[in-house]
Amino acid sequence: MNIENWNLYFKNHETKNIPAYTQLCYEPRINPEGNVFCMNFSYPNEYQSKQVRLCYDKKHVQFMFERECKYLNIFKSKQYAPEILDIEDNKIFIKWYHHTCNDLYYKFNNLKNTWFDDISKIIYDQVNLGYLKATIYPHSHYYDNFGNMRCIDFYATIEKNNPFLNLHDIESVIGLDTNRFFEAIKEDKINVESLFKSGLLYYSKWPKNLTEIYKNIYG
Repeated sequence: MNIENWNLYFKNHETKNIPAYTQLCYEPRINPEGNVFCMNFSYPNEYQSKQVRLCYDKKHVQFMFERECKYLNIFKSKQYAPEILDIEDNKIFIKWYHHTCNDLYYKFNNLKNTWFDDISKIIYDQVNLGYLKATIYPHSHYYDNFGNMRCIDFYATIEKNNPFLNLHDIESVIGLDTNRFFEAIKEDKINVESLFKSGLLYYSKWPKNLTEIYKNIYG
């Protein structure tokens, strides 16, 4: 698919009510009809080239693309998995339903009142399977036409029994606008479980923090 004329996707900033970048890994584009979402991991690309970051490196982008594909494959049978239309040239094409949960909450004030139960079921299922997905933000989740919450951004998923990633594999996709990433760094590794925990407690950006989920997992 040719995505040249597709719209770049920006979330709504949670406190400033302005367009904001979603992440540092790929370029998100949506076709004019609003029914296909593209995760463009091609290097370089317009979206990622404009962001402030430690560096912008092709090998890091490729690493995250491979992680996204790995965990999409692991969770592909789940109702909350995205509906993959195609994967080609480092681009993942997903059946889309116009809006993320960030749009529904921060732009339209129309987020489903079942959102907490919906994301809880997703997180608990992944934890029970032995995985932690650190990208628990509204812009990483959306609803299909049947009211099912689905999610993207699986690149930040890790196995519970091995929650560390090598820093040299991901340093160009770490944001500079928060200390929590740097607090999760131990020598030459980053503890993704630390990001998962802090996300549940403080940084999820849903209408309320996911503290209840944290307590149910960790006591």
